[in-house]
Amino acid sequence: MIKPHGGKLIKRILFPEEKEEILKDACKLKHLTLDEEKIRDVKNIGRGVYSPLKGFLNEKDFKEVLYSMRLSNGLLWPIPIVLDISKEEYDKIKGTNIVLLKDTYGKPVAILENPEIFSYNKRDFSQHVFSTTDEKHPGVEDVYKMKELLIGGKIKLLDDEADVFPEYNFSPHETRKIFQDRGWNTVVAFQTRNVPHRGHEFLQKQALKEADGLFIQPVVGKKKQGDFKDEYIIISYEILIRRHYPIDRVLLGILPLKMRYAGPREAVFHAIIRKNFGCTHFIVGRDHAGVGNYYGPFDAQRIFDNFKKEEIGINILKYQEVVYDSRRKIHIFKDDCPPEDRVFFSGTRLREYIKSKKMPPSYIIREEVYNFLAQSLNAFVEDKISGRKKAKEGFVLWFTGLSQAGKTTVANRVYQILKERGLKLERLDGDIVRKSLSAELGFSKEDRDENIKRVAHVAKLLSDRGTGVICSFISPYRKTRDGIRKQVTHFIEVFCNCPLEVCERRDTKGLYEKARRGEIQNFTGISDPYEPPENPEIELRTDLETIEESTNKVIKYLEEKGFI
Repeated sequence: MIKPHGGKLIKRILFPEEKEEILKDACKLKHLTLDEEKIRDVKNIGRGVYSPLKGFLNEKDFKEVLYSMRLSNGLLWPIPIVLDISKEEYDKIKGTNIVLLKDTYGKPVAILENPEIFSYNKRDFSQHVFSTTDEKHPGVEDVYKMKELLIGGKIKLLDDEADVFPEYNFSPHETRKIFQDRGWNTVVAFQTRNVPHRGHEFLQKQALKEADGLFIQPVVGKKKQGDFKDEYIIISYEILIRRHYPIDRVLLGILPLKMRYAGPREAVFHAIIRKNFGCTHFIVGRDHAGVGNYYGPFDAQRIFDNFKKEEIGINILKYQEVVYDSRRKIHIFKDDCPPEDRVFFSGTRLREYIKSKKMPPSYIIREEVYNFLAQSLNAFVEDKISGRKKAKEGFVLWFTGLSQAGKTTVANRVYQILKERGLKLERLDGDIVRKSLSAELGFSKEDRDENIKRVAHVAKLLSDRGTGVICSFISPYRKTRDGIRKQVTHFIEVFCNCPLEVCERRDTKGLYEKARRGEIQNFTGISDPYEPPENPEIELRTDLETIEESTNKVIKYLEEKGFI
């Protein structure tokens, strides 16, 4: 297997007994409070993502990286990984050999040993890393907002929890084992910060021709207004991989990392990181890690020409831009398509299609991915003054019951009331899901079970990010619903209890009648059982209650339990 950068995969995690000893005296230690992005850097150091770094850069390494893109030992390293502090924080911690690093909730995350504190020039930092001092550049803007001093020193993790999308948040140690277990000797990494369009799909499948496996790794972290939210990018890729890829040759993971928009330098940084994860190839496309017009479209590819192959240690796939050939009706690299036949991909135009719920041409995005995004209510990052707010905690309201029991009607009314209160919500309903998450599934017991499991997975991802998710599905099997309860942190089962004969009278489509005549197979309540919940959080007697009475029950429960 490919060696990590520097030859050794770093693991800076305290043993349980060491952790216990530190935490016992935590109140005596001087501490610094780090924001979410800095905590991610701390964990990336400790988990080996930034190998060979063992901590934040000291002054000597910082200057070497800034001016020569190397550490003081000569090893290639393009981006300064630094921790900034104020003069007030310096006065608070000076003279100590161990500094406790806490998150904004006060939770101890790591210790920093033998700190070295030094000053730096922000303009110099910006010019060398970003090739500009223009404050309109988002990376430069962030540097100018940094505090006056930098603190270097080795770190050790107290908290190694993969708390951001844990089911996708693999460490390099874990991915290397996964690749090995799957028999992948060559692995190509694809980085993204967007939902997949057909151009991305073409690139990824081209790359699979050169490797045993494909590691798709979206960057999750701070996003700009109008960007797709991390959870929607992940779900979109899940849909795409399930339907259109050889599933045994693809792994979907995440990279919890702040985009610095450092163009060429950051491309080298991302390549080194993927080598640490165990990848042998890395795709660098047009304008990798770029922003605005600060870098040429292929500067991020050209920078690799400045280094010997062994210095990089990972094969760089320098792919051209992908276009759609309007005459031959195929996706193809730009140079292989006559200029008059080229149709270019536009992220801006794709966003406009999704926001306006207008179906784009099939060569732009897969229909099932579009259906999911277009029907979603919170797919885009909003501005800070939009007035939208998270629930106090994310939750999943799971409406279950027979067809025509009133699930969708009450769920829609609950959604409307919570939306008027300004909560961040998502609505998952059977018809929508069947067009996106489960477009290829039928209605056998196995397929219905699989459909519900997919919905539950999506609901968990969204609720874990502070979204209130409202689901309405027959979901007839108790075992399946109990499985969702174990998976979702705040699962609220809402049983729409309505006698079968009432449901049949409400059925204007005549589905029950067709089922009784044998024209519809596996129909819940007729030819397939419905297993009522034994202890639902909420039971609605939708045959006896008005829509408003049932709705108020649900709202009251959410209020009493502190969810809203």
